Amino acid sequence: MEIVTEKDLKNIEEQLKSVIRDQDRFRLIKANSSSFIFSSEQVKRLVKVQHYGDSKIKTAIILYAHCPDKQNYQIVIDEFYDDEKKQIKKELGI
Repeated sequence: MEIVTEKDLKNIEEQLKSVIRDQDRFRLIKANSSSFIFSSEQVKRLVKVQHYGDSKIKTAIILYAHCPDKQNYQIVIDEFYDDEKKQIKKELGI
């Protein structure tokens, strides 16, 4: 796996914006997660592009495993409501 470039990240963001269904948006994230490593800041950007709720939460959870700077992951978690933060932290064991 390689670190996602700014160009690739913008491409993923544009693809996410053009996909309507949350299921399809999550599939896109999942497909890209097998190819790239994402920094916490990049994960935060992808979470912000997701509509809301479940797809945002799943994005944060799946990309955690592909994040080399887990010590900074709180910036991703801070994008959520308190109950969602608890769910994510529980799921990730942090």
